[in-house]
Amino acid sequence: MKYVFIVVGVGGTGSLVARDLPKLLLHTESEMVIIDGDNVEEKNMVRQAYQSHDIGENKANALAKKINTFYGNICESVDYYITKNEITEMIKSKYKSYVPVIIGCVDNNKTRLLLENTFKELDECIYIDSANSEYSGDVYITIKSDDAQYGKLRSEAYEMNIDIHPTEKSCEAQIMVGNLQYMVTNLKMATVVIEHISALLHGEIKRGVSIVKRFETIHIIPQN
Repeated sequence: MKYVFIVVGVGGTGSLVARDLPKLLLHTESEMVIIDGDNVEEKNMVRQAYQSHDIGENKANALAKKINTFYGNICESVDYYITKNEITEMIKSKYKSYVPVIIGCVDNNKTRLLLENTFKELDECIYIDSANSEYSGDVYITIKSDDAQYGKLRSEAYEMNIDIHPTEKSCEAQIMVGNLQYMVTNLKMATVVIEHISALLHGEIKRGVSIVKRFETIHIIPQN
């Protein structure tokens, strides 16, 4: 089975997922795409997989260069925010023979809903959606096969407030977000995502939700 892993958002959690994902793809036919419209800033050195020489460069481009240097040409980068159906179009034009795995590591619900709509548009897809606060978070795993859905999307589990898309954020709003998340939380979230990807590659993918708290991680498979 060939997969294309599409990591949307390569900040605190997503950059760590993208950094380690290539190790799982060695000796497979799978590929990866990373998407982010942000540039690397000095404050990102604390929680994210960047170094000082990356400052000022687009995050997706900076990571893709390193991945392709170390692991071969397996990573495509998209250096802008998704706003409509860009992922669907990319899959249909470039990755027709791959099973798409969308990995959402974004910090706003507007983009999450865009990713959910992408999932709904596709006949076959796996969606791994990560979200966290400073000390806790959760990862939703939803599968679509033969147009049947297994597991709930985040918006089907609880009401999601509509917030601001990154393209609409003012400089002041971005500064307020700052560096509030906790480095260890991002590491734990990325590890949970990587664990689910590893399970998928071994034919053991589980729908449901993994809940991450300080000193605790559990996985729940809802009855539906």
